[in-house]
Amino acid sequence: MRRARLPLWSAIALSVLISISQPTAPASADGADPQARADRRLQGVFGPVAAAEPTKPLAPAAPTEPAQTVNFEILGHERLLKDEVHGDVFFYDHGDRFGKYAYVGSWGARCSGTGINVINVNDPTNPRLVGILGSHEGETHEDVVVRRMGRTDVLGIGVQQCGRRGRNGLELWDVTDPRHPFRLSFLETPGGVHELDMAVRPGGRAIALLAVPFLEFYNTYLGQQYGGELRIVDVTKPRRPSEITDWGVIADASVPIPSGTRPFRSTFQGLGNEAVIFDHSVRAADHGMTAYVSWWDAGVLKLDISRLTNPSVLGRTTFPVDADGSAHSMTPYDVGGTRYVLTNDEDVNPTPVPTVLSSATGDRSYGGVEMWWAPSPLYSVGPLEGRVWDAGEGCAERDYRHAEGKVVMADAVDPFYHGIIEGWPRPPCKIGEQAILAAHAGAIAFLPSLVSPDNAYPYFQGRRREVYRETEGMPIVQISRIDHQVRAIRDALETGERVTVRLEPGVPDLGYLRVYRESTRDVDGDKLPDFRQVGAFNDLRHVIGDLSLPPGDWEIHNTEVNADRAYSSWYSHGIVALDLTDPTDPSLVGQFVPPATRRFSGIFGDPFPLVWGVAIDPETGLVYASDMRSGLWIVRPIREAAPG
Repeated sequence: MRRARLPLWSAIALSVLISISQPTAPASADGADPQARADRRLQGVFGPVAAAEPTKPLAPAAPTEPAQTVNFEILGHERLLKDEVHGDVFFYDHGDRFGKYAYVGSWGARCSGTGINVINVNDPTNPRLVGILGSHEGETHEDVVVRRMGRTDVLGIGVQQCGRRGRNGLELWDVTDPRHPFRLSFLETPGGVHELDMAVRPGGRAIALLAVPFLEFYNTYLGQQYGGELRIVDVTKPRRPSEITDWGVIADASVPIPSGTRPFRSTFQGLGNEAVIFDHSVRAADHGMTAYVSWWDAGVLKLDISRLTNPSVLGRTTFPVDADGSAHSMTPYDVGGTRYVLTNDEDVNPTPVPTVLSSATGDRSYGGVEMWWAPSPLYSVGPLEGRVWDAGEGCAERDYRHAEGKVVMADAVDPFYHGIIEGWPRPPCKIGEQAILAAHAGAIAFLPSLVSPDNAYPYFQGRRREVYRETEGMPIVQISRIDHQVRAIRDALETGERVTVRLEPGVPDLGYLRVYRESTRDVDGDKLPDFRQVGAFNDLRHVIGDLSLPPGDWEIHNTEVNADRAYSSWYSHGIVALDLTDPTDPSLVGQFVPPATRRFSGIFGDPFPLVWGVAIDPETGLVYASDMRSGLWIVRPIREAAPG
């Protein structure tokens, strides 16, 4: 069967959660430690949830297959050491004296603290591992960047703790001679540095931009003062790096939540099946004067960092209400005087996101969440429309006395915040019990309205087997009190108006490439320029319309651009080459899929490729791909896959 990506995403979350020092917080009334409960929920953002499990039979495990090449030719391969699963790749030309090298990070699945692999690629047909730097027990070293600062080639590592002996922060190395690197410094951060970038600004000042996820949750609810999730560090003197400022979307901006006009005030006010916002990655542009920050469901934010102590939002990308968000990373693409933003949405959950429309809110639609524990999801039943019955608290049979043949709405008090937010009540009844009452009353659908600071999410309380048995035939779609629709429906009902609701199922999909065009225009009235989506590429197997997935991971990860060609690392799809001649209509022109391997089968199970990173040699056009299982691959785009 398809193996859920527990190791990959839960390790990312745990590297952050282990890394954050334990705050002082009162125990909740039920005896559960708020810190531990918060950690578990943040971990759950990336761990498998039952909603991700297909309801149809899964395809059998595929046999190990050779490499697949369409308009690519394989030049070289370096397996790297087998101590740790491999991370991102960075290409750097050290000039005439030492030439070209590739640097490959290591992921913390085993928490071995392997560090960064240094590979001589001067002969791309014979890459040679010449050393490993940055090894340290209890750490993961996924992301790596090299920049020239004065006369020194400086390598930066994003360090995340995965074990008790590990650290969190930015580590800098002198790799001017990549055969004999030496450590320059380590700057501690309050959480793990998941991704980073470095840039040298006009005048020679060098900066590092660090993505440190989830800090704002602890600031908001557990009384911490960790600062923002984007950190800007002065590395002009790499032996003595110093933090300049930190910035957070909750503390320092007025970016509106996807379902309304109020600004983000909670980490879980995102979209879709895993509604969450956090700084996942950051990219410098315009000689270090601009930063693009991928803030997951909040989209990609373009920040003016010309004044390093006072970043400001210049614009942002947005998602439709039936999207799952998950803005993982981005690449700017300039052509014809226009800048496009290529975004990679690493959505690992194919469960469709339904939309909810009502007569009380006109033609405006809102996103909902399919409850994974419902035996008859909306996507298997089809569109559904009916009159609304408001069951209020929804804990007693009398609350549902006129629910037959109707769409029933009832409050579902979020159990997560009991003991975290002072005075937050225990749920008066369990959501599973409410669903049974609605079904027994003859409801055609159940709309639990989440009473929470957050957007809807697929939690469960109750006796699962009983709920599954008793609610068959009744779709259950959760909506949230933080958007406008619940209040609008209730206001209309209070005036005696007949209110109807229409539930429309979404389309199964995984993360893919979206193309936005930059603009200074504020389309939705939130006083922020909106970058309108003008194109996308998702024309690969299993990405759209497929709930029954074979072994592998089929969502996009990273993209790099060379002239009019984009090269995307797409996990089990390998490297995907796209023609950007018309940026609004990217087209597939080539693909390289490494051979499947049983390496790390104890972590990933069935053999399938997992291409994490992509890098480009701008001089030769060669593409470097890091596969999490099989190591570094060097390939040459040919024919249509090569730049025009």
